[in-house]
Amino acid sequence: MKKSVLILLSFTMSIFVVAQESPKIKEVGIVFSSLDNFGLTFKIGKENSLWRFNTLLINGGNMEETLDSVVSKTSSVGFGFGFGKEYRKILVKNFELRFGADLSFRYIHQKSELNDNAVNGYDRSRNKTFYEPRFNLVFGFNYVINDQFIIGAEILPYFSYTFGSIDEIHSVDDKEMKTDISGFHYGLSNTSIMLSLGYRF
Repeated sequence: MKKSVLILLSFTMSIFVVAQESPKIKEVGIVFSSLDNFGLTFKIGKENSLWRFNTLLINGGNMEETLDSVVSKTSSVGFGFGFGKEYRKILVKNFELRFGADLSFRYIHQKSELNDNAVNGYDRSRNKTFYEPRFNLVFGFNYVINDQFIIGAEILPYFSYTFGSIDEIHSVDDKEMKTDISGFHYGLSNTSIMLSLGYRF
């Protein structure tokens, strides 16, 4: 009985301590890194320190090209997610500096097919799948429109490791080839610059 009372008392005290902390803010928003890359973001924390959770850069596409008797089709799909910590500092009224770091993971699958209708049995297909864990820094600015809406921009210098495989099939000899791929990448790219529109509640 005493043990149960102590556990209940400790739980009540912890709730009381949490209740005395500074009120938390929450933000949801959308992020863009180019016209065809977008994602969702959720942030929670204090005004000068927030945890960030992202569904990063959902993208995809399909394309078909025809040249005489040759028809080529390509498709791709990709998604990613990440989390990190963001700190903010007010520079002037309604204008904030933000900086921090993220850990993320990305998956991309690309498929291509080539068919030559003039040559019977000359088809070729290629599947490329790769995975990419990534670490990036965050450096950017916020413009606070009002108490609810925020516009932001940030650059994300990164370091990543990519691994996966390429599978190719040629119908002429029905031969299948598999190639393993891996490598390190770092720097800035067009997807390393991100714009955001957030709603605070």
